[in-house]
Amino acid sequence: MTRASVIVPVHGHAALTRRCLDAVLPLLPPDCEAIVVDDASPDSTPALLRAYGERIRVVTLAANEGFAAACNAGAEAARGEALVFLNNDTEPRPGWLEALLGHAARRPRADVVGAKLVFPTGTVQHAGVVFGQDGYPHHLYAGLPEDAPEVNRSRPLQAVTGACMLVRGEAFAALGGFDRGYLNSLEDVDLCLRAGARGGEVHYCHEAVVVHLESASRGRGERFERSVARYRERWRASVRRDDLAIYLEDGLLDVEYAASYPLRLSVSPRLGVVDDGRGEEREQLLETYARQVSDLLAEVMRLTAIAGTGAATPEVAATPAQLSPHSGDNCAGSAAVVDHRGLLAEASRLEEEARALQERFIAAPTAVLGYRRLVERVRAAVEETVPLGADVLVVSRGDRELVALGDRPAGHFPQDPAGRYLGHHPRDSADAIAQLERLRESGAGYLVLPETAYWWLDHYEGFAAHLRERYPAAERGVCSIYTLAGGTGR
Repeated sequence: MTRASVIVPVHGHAALTRRCLDAVLPLLPPDCEAIVVDDASPDSTPALLRAYGERIRVVTLAANEGFAAACNAGAEAARGEALVFLNNDTEPRPGWLEALLGHAARRPRADVVGAKLVFPTGTVQHAGVVFGQDGYPHHLYAGLPEDAPEVNRSRPLQAVTGACMLVRGEAFAALGGFDRGYLNSLEDVDLCLRAGARGGEVHYCHEAVVVHLESASRGRGERFERSVARYRERWRASVRRDDLAIYLEDGLLDVEYAASYPLRLSVSPRLGVVDDGRGEEREQLLETYARQVSDLLAEVMRLTAIAGTGAATPEVAATPAQLSPHSGDNCAGSAAVVDHRGLLAEASRLEEEARALQERFIAAPTAVLGYRRLVERVRAAVEETVPLGADVLVVSRGDRELVALGDRPAGHFPQDPAGRYLGHHPRDSADAIAQLERLRESGAGYLVLPETAYWWLDHYEGFAAHLRERYPAAERGVCSIYTLAGGTGR
């Protein structure tokens, strides 16, 4: 009997597939199998898959048909009682598969079980899917540290991501598999909602952990709009909008009912900030401050437990709580007398103290405060290298702090026509080059590649060659800064 079939759909990106399989196969239980569906890869993928021999089974599609069709083809060939769909742009951590299988075994009504997905930086990409008040699906707690308590809580939900998803074989067959009307987006959400409508349960399992390079393996573009339209027509009006209920359940949102209105809402700084209409600058300051204080408190508690002191130092432990604009009555009306720039400077000072404590007591400090330091060092490198007033692009996943470069106008790369973060990585090198050249021709003078994005140079080999051949680079330790203005372009 085959307990589970791990199904990996691929279309090109042989290097990603190799990293994924090299993480999966050494720890694959003997009663499980690995199936790779080659969705008409145009690169060296066929040769790579042949090199694995009998360690994997290969299903080859003659034409590129997309995620849903590839997964369905893998399911048809599978022998396992459970089907575990896994993107090839992932690197599962040890124990991931046993955690999924164990969670499903303990919950017979769970037709679908999803994993915790984290970025290489240690921040969360997916802790389940919730449906916002806009009626659309959103990844729960994306951007929080992976050790945040809200993230490490397995629970039933309405949907999880198909980047790593276990589906009982009999349930998958009864549902007719993934709906091929979706193209590389929202197939997973649709499957989960149909499973729920059929009476099955969908669960998030935090013990199954997978590192994910989000959407690096398949592009979206126009196909994404088609999938959104299909979701909107089928589900948006009827789906249960559950995000606020989850935040209430996790203690990040609270409602106090007085004898008369208005209600008093308490929002944890881990969850969000209050927009009081006082301007974009103050909103950014408050958001940055809230993140810093939240991360600092988490680190102080962790340091206290590890060092065994019984209590954090009074200055570090007490100051953030005293300063927090989200505690007690401060949230209601003290904004006019609070020096938010001073608070931000104080939070930065406290971060340095916490980082020093990490280095003193912990052999391998966590990445939360390290990432904040990286952002500050990137800013310093840009100030040193880029002239005032020059337009800058920063390779990012939408982190607003990375593009806050003062007198140097900065934007995300990649970005949509409105200048917002595009929401996914380029499809391939050609797509990345086209986006870069379009923005260069529109006036972008510099491209900043933080060290957290250096994997781009391996993954997008053509894009890396394009940069290397056309644009001079300044290496600044934490980032590389490419001069686009005056380059040779295409």
